Amino acid sequence: MSKTWLLFAVAAMLWGSAFAAENESGIITPNLDKGTKVLEGAGYIDVMGDKLHIQFAYGQFVADGIEVAVVAGLRDDERYMSTELGARAEYNLILDSALVPFLSAGVVWADVEADDSNLDTDAAVFSVGGGMKYFIRDDVALAVNGSYLVATDDIFVDSDDGELQDDEFRILFGVRSYFD
Repeated sequence: MSKTWLLFAVAAMLWGSAFAAENESGIITPNLDKGTKVLEGAGYIDVMGDKLHIQFAYGQFVADGIEVAVVAGLRDDERYMSTELGARAEYNLILDSALVPFLSAGVVWADVEADDSNLDTDAAVFSVGGGMKYFIRDDVALAVNGSYLVATDDIFVDSDDGELQDDEFRILFGVRSYFD
């Protein structure tokens, strides 16, 4: 239960920044310029299924529209737990709109434990994906990201049959805050 409250507290802090300042002109101009820093909180929670997946990232734009970030994540349910630490690069397709599509690639080191299969191992996980950000302010965006992940070992548990596999598709929802 404490995991649920932790997730709600983090979401409230990130969401609160969206309403901290009023946009005077009414026109959204996403802040994706070189030097801009990004703080991201993403994940999903299934309270009834006792599942939690959270991911935090801190990044910086090294060029207009190109972000490099450090990523940390936690995934936990009744029979599976993994912690992840790694890096991600993201290319944002800058349009004259509050809607910004992006492509991403990353690598993390995952420490995984699964009760049913006696799994306790580490593995490198490579990912490619894409998604969409919707800027509600110049410096705050809601995001959805879909990624295909491939690991160097069988570390993902199939939700249908409980078998271990080396790949997975993941969808995360998040809030991103951009600052100079």
